[in-house]
Amino acid sequence: MVKHKRLWIGLIGSVICVLGVLGTYFDAGLYQQPIIRVTRVQTISREKQTDEYQNEDTEVVQRVTGQFLNTKQKGQVITLRNTYTASQAMSTRYYKGQQVLLHRDQYLKKWTLNEPKRDTIIVGLTLLTFSFLLLMMLKRGLMTLISVLVNLVAFVLTLHLNAMTGGRWLLPIMCGLAVVLTGLTLLLVLGPNRQMLVSYGATIGATFLALFLSMAVLKLTGDQGLHYETMAYELQPYKTVFLAEVVLGILGAVMDETTDISSSLQQLAIERPNVTKTELFKSGLAIGREIIGPLVNVLFFLVMADAFPIILLYLRNGNTIAYTLSRTVTLSFTQTVISAIGITLAVPVTSLLASQLVRVRRL
Repeated sequence: MVKHKRLWIGLIGSVICVLGVLGTYFDAGLYQQPIIRVTRVQTISREKQTDEYQNEDTEVVQRVTGQFLNTKQKGQVITLRNTYTASQAMSTRYYKGQQVLLHRDQYLKKWTLNEPKRDTIIVGLTLLTFSFLLLMMLKRGLMTLISVLVNLVAFVLTLHLNAMTGGRWLLPIMCGLAVVLTGLTLLLVLGPNRQMLVSYGATIGATFLALFLSMAVLKLTGDQGLHYETMAYELQPYKTVFLAEVVLGILGAVMDETTDISSSLQQLAIERPNVTKTELFKSGLAIGREIIGPLVNVLFFLVMADAFPIILLYLRNGNTIAYTLSRTVTLSFTQTVISAIGITLAVPVTSLLASQLVRVRRL
């Protein structure tokens, strides 16, 4: 029965993916913004450029010819110029067959190329991911998808609430969101059982313990060495936005760990009905010690991967390594350290709760 279910899910998922890709590829009529399909691309010129730090790039000018797919100009042909650099750091290269959104400059009364139409790729990859989840996890996969959608809706509503309050209650709102999202996610994924209670209590407990400890340390040190002004778009108030990010960062890492530990202890209780609470607690600590290292390293690699391009940009423009790291990864690395504190605290908290709440069936 399970094999048949997986087969049907795979077939249905494949059909949905194909329909989604085709539907978004031919949905230009649903857009109000003009869209063209590129029918011809010519390279007009190439020019090498070198700046004062010996960074080299090539500026390329294209002549892009396309046909309107929507609006009153549907069917008409238009030719535009596009200038891009080979690195494509701040510009885009266009290819034949690509669909491109246009922008009308009301002052100059002319069309310009805005950006590629990406909904086909996004929808295709999203549907493919959903299909794989359902194929591999069946009911749990469906619950995971529902939890993601519910969390997305809750997050959007929270952003609206924050905007309505003028951002004055950002941190309390995010803390409340963390409590709600954790409960919704674990309830949908694990179901209403003791394992869910263990994971929920341990996640919330470890998250807020780590948050309060970090706030106390930052207060005592006067935020020395942290450059809040380097946050993207210079959001204000700097520290409140940073702490709100910290809450969500801790939550993701800790929830994964508490779920792993509680699931392992629940399985241990099933396989060894005579296990004692002390043995469950010690087993939880042992499992946690094995998980902490990989989880912290995963967080570190994510931070480095995210900051890698800007680090290279700073270094290529003549900045020292010390200055570069202080301006690019200080806040992210601090978030990683705080998340690591939460991960560490989650081990004894989860083990203690599991040893008390996990149901042991005595022989």
